[in-house]
Amino acid sequence: MAEEINFYDEELTELIEVVEKGIDSLRKLNGTAKTERLNELNGRMQRARQSLQSFKVEMRELPRDEVAAYDVKAKAHHATLQKLHGDLQYAKSEAERSGLGLRSVDDMSSAEIIHHAGKTQDESLSALGRMKAQIADTMQVGADTATKLKGQTEQLQNIDTDIMKVKSNLNRADLLIRAFMRRMMTDKIIMVFMCLIFVGIVTIIVYKMVDPKGSDNAGFNVPDQVVDPLGENARKLLFEAR
Repeated sequence: MAEEINFYDEELTELIEVVEKGIDSLRKLNGTAKTERLNELNGRMQRARQSLQSFKVEMRELPRDEVAAYDVKAKAHHATLQKLHGDLQYAKSEAERSGLGLRSVDDMSSAEIIHHAGKTQDESLSALGRMKAQIADTMQVGADTATKLKGQTEQLQNIDTDIMKVKSNLNRADLLIRAFMRRMMTDKIIMVFMCLIFVGIVTIIVYKMVDPKGSDNAGFNVPDQVVDPLGENARKLLFEAR
């Protein structure tokens, strides 16, 4: 593990030295040569970032007592690469300006600098005006959107109210159906009892007509004369006792 991390450390050191020397040599180059040199240095920077990532991965396999020293090296390499990246970006912008025929501030006179600054200011004010217009349009769109959202919210509330009404009507209908079913069951029971009574009456009539003597013996006859169960003498005694 130590050999691999030391290999990445040495590779990073060499790549950083090459990129630093390459950035210094950019001042002497112009045009296509400078662009090609920048592309080459960007490739070296990409390789250096990959090596730094591998360096950090190998650090995870080291013992804890050795991690601190390599962590300092990793942070130093990272800071150096960040600085070189900024230098390359500046060199790239300078190369683009040169390709467009633009000059640096050092090559301009005071009048040219003032003129360029005024032109830049006018462009900035124009861009600021466009930004204000865009902001105003955005605010208008936001206001319209808020109005639409408010209307949609009210519609949703109305829909919710309608749903609650429908639910209430459904509950009421369910109660009515249950009451109607109970009433039907009660009516059916009454009809059954009425049928039983009717059948009983018809049975008694038929039985009386078919076998009148048997019906008398069975207890269906009515006596011709009502007999006092107490007797005449007992009733007189009871009357006198009162």
